Amino acid sequence: MTALYDMHCHLDFADNAKDVAAELDQAGMTALCATVVPSSYVAALEEFKPWPAVQVALGLHPWWVAQERIGAVDLARFEKLAPDAPFIGEIGLDLHGKRKETRERQEEVLYRLLGVLSACDAGKVVFLHGVRAGDRLLAMLDRCGTAERHTCVFHWFQGTPDDFGRALSLDCWFSVGMRMLATDAGRIFAKAVPDERLLVETDNPPHEGMPWSVGMWSEELRNTIRDLAELRGTTPEELRQSLNANSEELLAAGRRLHTPAACVTTA
Repeated sequence: MTALYDMHCHLDFADNAKDVAAELDQAGMTALCATVVPSSYVAALEEFKPWPAVQVALGLHPWWVAQERIGAVDLARFEKLAPDAPFIGEIGLDLHGKRKETRERQEEVLYRLLGVLSACDAGKVVFLHGVRAGDRLLAMLDRCGTAERHTCVFHWFQGTPDDFGRALSLDCWFSVGMRMLATDAGRIFAKAVPDERLLVETDNPPHEGMPWSVGMWSEELRNTIRDLAELRGTTPEELRQSLNANSEELLAAGRRLHTPAACVTTA
């Protein structure tokens, strides 16, 4: 069975997450589960420990910052967990709508997170959320040396053409899903990503407490690969082989960096 990789999902949101995780190996699937707060990271590490097909990233999502759901305890926990976390995400900035009113707080928190990463061993894989904030986010990554020290991945890129060019100059990677392919701008960027920097994602389930299934999951991944292959002028199988190699490269780099099991006991 040909493997499928989802390099940005929220499996821990599913109300049947353990059941789905238990089926991934048999389905030939591997997933990177991004988390939104450090406590979710700790819980997901423990929940998915029996299933190596699920890797977990330590996140502190800008939505939670904007909603004032992030406090000193969360930041301190991120600082404590980050050195042993091979995958970070998602973190970033979101200045859409009313979230723009919290720009200063979001930037304050993100600078602190990037400062933590600057003090960590190099080689982490960092998954980024950036909405209407591409220039600011890229400037912060540049200023903190994050892209030089770690591998940065833009999930669902929503910046400007200038932002895209700057991200490429920083050797960033990009994960593409159906939502990105649903917009004209998203399709332009998805077509332009270099082969060796391209990944696919679902970003699903979208909300906490939702039911999920391997069938729904694999179908969305296959549809994404099909549409992306057509857009890029290749075949789904050729694209899948390239995506699998890219995904395994990043996952292997993270696995070599640290073993995250110890993080559960340091929370």
